[in-house]
Amino acid sequence: MICTLPLYKIIISVLLTVGNSSNKIINSSPCPDGDCWVKLYTDFEQDSNGYFHVTPNWLNEKSGRFNIYIESSPTIVKCQYGGVPKVSTKFDSDTFWEVENGLSFTFGLYNPFNSLYTQGDTRIKVKDTTVNLDYFKGQIVPIVQETSINHDVKNKMKCYGWKNPKSGPTFYETGNCILYSKRIIGPVIRRMIGDTIKVYSQTKFDCGVESNVINDSINIIIK
Repeated sequence: MICTLPLYKIIISVLLTVGNSSNKIINSSPCPDGDCWVKLYTDFEQDSNGYFHVTPNWLNEKSGRFNIYIESSPTIVKCQYGGVPKVSTKFDSDTFWEVENGLSFTFGLYNPFNSLYTQGDTRIKVKDTTVNLDYFKGQIVPIVQETSINHDVKNKMKCYGWKNPKSGPTFYETGNCILYSKRIIGPVIRRMIGDTIKVYSQTKFDCGVESNVINDSINIIIK
């Protein structure tokens, strides 16, 4: 005896199956406990309004640089490659500056055959000369490089049980350990002192079709 279900019951059953499958895909996460997170910060203090007051390192008027650090969750074991989570971040900003007067380089001139030498056997230059390159005049200079940076485990001694922070026994998976990386921001120019800039981040937690992306940003006042 062959029994058949009514057509409407078959349709309902199929829809429920598709619905359950969709929920599984939506709720899946490549991160431990289903929680992918990132944290951005600098070497400087954050005020009560969430702004970091940053004093760049300066070599000249157009050479200011400082670091932005990022921490993140790792990925779960099935999303790791050789035991290593694949987490990467791209940075961007809406702030840039324009080269107005070209670039100048100063370097020493030496006599190739008859130079004088110091007691330390270092050649003594004849004079300095300056070369001006107008080719770069009008060029737009972004303060953030857009290339991706990869995250690494922040504390490998704690995470892997290593006795040396740089090397230890081979590991086959990374547990729920904090990942870390940094981006050098710059060059910024001295005329930006007092300005507020915003740096954006886009972090990818790589796990094939279950990959996740988190967008974040950090507010900075140049001092």
